[in-house]
Amino acid sequence: MLALPAKHMPRGFLLFLFLFAILIFASSPTKAADTLVFDSTDNYLGACQLTDKSEWTLTNDINVTTFQVWYNWNQGEVSIPVKLYKDGVIFAEFNAGRNGCDPYQRQWCNADFAINKVLPKGKYTTQIPNARQCLKPNGTGAIRLYSSETIAQVESLVAPIATPSSTVIATPSPTPVTNQPITPIPTPACSCNQQLIVATAAITSSVISILVCLILRKK
Repeated sequence: MLALPAKHMPRGFLLFLFLFAILIFASSPTKAADTLVFDSTDNYLGACQLTDKSEWTLTNDINVTTFQVWYNWNQGEVSIPVKLYKDGVIFAEFNAGRNGCDPYQRQWCNADFAINKVLPKGKYTTQIPNARQCLKPNGTGAIRLYSSETIAQVESLVAPIATPSSTVIATPSPTPVTNQPITPIPTPACSCNQQLIVATAAITSSVISILVCLILRKK
């Protein structure tokens, strides 16, 4: 059976197909952008020393999408192996890839890894092979955690720690590519998108009304 060309199709049917397509498009979920939810250096922007170790504490469980190290890269280096320990026990091992760089000091770039893992509250240590991670003086190595979920309360999660024992070298102050203030984010009543629900309901109601009018007109 041959399909009718579009110009021979009933107007009401074409209108229905158009509105149905809009309804499907509006109902499609969208991925939330990752948000910085933890910075082990409390958004430090001063001069860096260098270390191969970072120690920090989480007071809340965090569903982390991206694990980030602020790192001084060697020429030709594209990734670094990272070992993550929780309470002294190995928790994860991965290779973090070179990403966004300082526009003025191109050797300073992020080392990113899509960890997609819940990090439970506790004491953490990271270890890398070379002492080239940014170290906050009298603080710890720069680690940033990102999440796509809304966090009920993002507080200062940096616990007092001793300066790592690694050899440190004074370097010019890099400008982190991504460094956002950590502020409390209220928890919504539900994880759903209320505007999307309202829009979907309105479109659905319009489609039903049009269909009813078309049926009554035929009668």
